[in-house]
Amino acid sequence: MSQVVDAPVGLWAGTVFYGTTVEEFTVNLESDGSAQLKTAETGGEGTWQRTGEDTFVFTITERLDEGDSGVSGDTEVTGIDHLIINIDAKLFDTAFLGTGTAEVFDAAGNVIFSIAAETRAQLSPAT
Repeated sequence: MSQVVDAPVGLWAGTVFYGTTVEEFTVNLESDGSAQLKTAETGGEGTWQRTGEDTFVFTITERLDEGDSGVSGDTEVTGIDHLIINIDAKLFDTAFLGTGTAEVFDAAGNVIFSIAAETRAQLSPAT
């Protein structure tokens, strides 16, 4: 029998799609509204909150290595310091789907570019 989730608290493992890139991630949503993100290369912290019976939003600041690069359209962009990711998500039993944006910043706090993102995640089994 599968577990049904009515709040997004827990550890979620998923995939994010942005531009031509696909990355795996985990995000831990705590009962106090905090959120921690981990990818193979980076990590980040932020907050989440419910917006409805089966909807929620989360915002994460993901720190990158100084001077990281990325792609905006057909252009390679360097000097990336961090991203601020904003996702609106909908729960489906033990999964969520989300859409939003990632704003890409340089070390001075200037927005370099913004990109649309889609996420899919499954609740990880309790350990």
